[in-house]
Amino acid sequence: MSIWFEKLIKTFENEKIDYLANPNIPKQFYCKEFSDFNSYFFQTLKVSLDQSKKNKIFILHDGVFKKSALNSSENIIDKIIEILSENFIVTVKNLSFECQVNSLDIHASEEYLKKTSELIQNEESCNIFIALGSGTITDLLKHALFISNPNAIFISIPTAMTVTAFTSSFSVVDISGAKRTRPSKLIYATFWIESLLQAAPMQLSRAGYGDLLARFVAYGDWYLGYKLGISEKYDELAFRLMDAYAEPIKQIAKEFGKENLSQSASEISAATLAMAGIAMSLSGETTPLSGYEHVISHGLDFLRLISNRPLVLHGEQVALASLTSAMSFDWIFEIEKFDLKKMRSMSEKDTRQIINHFFNSAPFFGREEEKYLDSERKLFEAQSADTLNSAKEIFIKDYLIKSSKWDISKETFSIFINEWPVIKEYLKKLTIRSNEMQELLELACLPTFPEATTPNTTALEYRWALRFSPFIRSRFCIADFIFWLGEDTCTVGAI
Repeated sequence: MSIWFEKLIKTFENEKIDYLANPNIPKQFYCKEFSDFNSYFFQTLKVSLDQSKKNKIFILHDGVFKKSALNSSENIIDKIIEILSENFIVTVKNLSFECQVNSLDIHASEEYLKKTSELIQNEESCNIFIALGSGTITDLLKHALFISNPNAIFISIPTAMTVTAFTSSFSVVDISGAKRTRPSKLIYATFWIESLLQAAPMQLSRAGYGDLLARFVAYGDWYLGYKLGISEKYDELAFRLMDAYAEPIKQIAKEFGKENLSQSASEISAATLAMAGIAMSLSGETTPLSGYEHVISHGLDFLRLISNRPLVLHGEQVALASLTSAMSFDWIFEIEKFDLKKMRSMSEKDTRQIINHFFNSAPFFGREEEKYLDSERKLFEAQSADTLNSAKEIFIKDYLIKSSKWDISKETFSIFINEWPVIKEYLKKLTIRSNEMQELLELACLPTFPEATTPNTTALEYRWALRFSPFIRSRFCIADFIFWLGEDTCTVGAI
């Protein structure tokens, strides 16, 4: 096993976590070769198999051709089928084919979740399900099993190191354009295959690195919310679990600016992503690695989902938004005295009014925004009315949850003010400064301004997402505090 995956075990032991018995910790296998995968896979599942017959396995993938190794032209699907067919009856489903859509159009939405559920319901005698591919495929199969077949054995095989979904017990599902995190199926095991991961497009690996950068800002959101009385609990278990990988992940930033990842960088990235997903599962929520940076990303996704435009790589958005989050923390660290006269409160009527304003001014069409006539936009809004109204109600409901807590918190805000110098110093320990974050992004060739994402994000879209960020979800982030203080998130984030 990789030394970096051995570090997972040592970290759990240091925290006195029984990693063998805890259902929130999937078995982790870092396979140097496909022969390792073959051996690990069968031995791991042996106790769960009916030895009197060949057991069935269901594999879901997205239909994109993926090389099994850097210097190979063999599709990973064919390679995995070849290996598993020795001991199992294998059923393979290509979700893009089943849905008759381009694979790039697939995302974790209710529509594709329904189709995935239909596919697994047709596999009554199958008890082993594999997500072979992206975070999207993993989330879809993970949540479909959670709903339809919770007792099944679920295994993830990442084809690129893109997100933390491969080891977490949560799924992110798009509901009317509003992304929502839901408890999901526990993962039995994750198999990281080095040659496969190194063959993945560097842009995908780079995006996975971007997703990990949330570790350096998201904890500040949780702690700040807790000290304000908005968040009911606060736990640093995930922070300690991730701390073992904090410096190594910084040190490999420059590796993502190269053509291919080194073996060491692959191992560190895979192990850190594995720990990130597990750390969230053990915390019982995604809060430790999903703060303001993910809120901004969800806001940008909303604009694209509503207008059926291709999504930007999640990790690219999170990386850029992590820089904005770091800038926002830098800004609040400069506060010596709070201007109580500028502080905001929002009634339900106020909330509806401002969200209506945001929807009416939303740059749904990105770079094409200026080409749309008023009549064309009105037609689009009329055709999308049901989806927009559904999303609007979700945002209103979620904002009012934390807004009501803020109204209560304001009554004792003087306590927070008295503790502010101490709170500020502790926040500095939980987060990194914007200049260090920017350096990491530059070394990893990740975007440091909106137009550098793939596809391009306009400055108008990004500013809209920042200003709308307090209304994206019910959980607190620093954008809420900035908004309640009567300030502009765009000015604070230097956008």
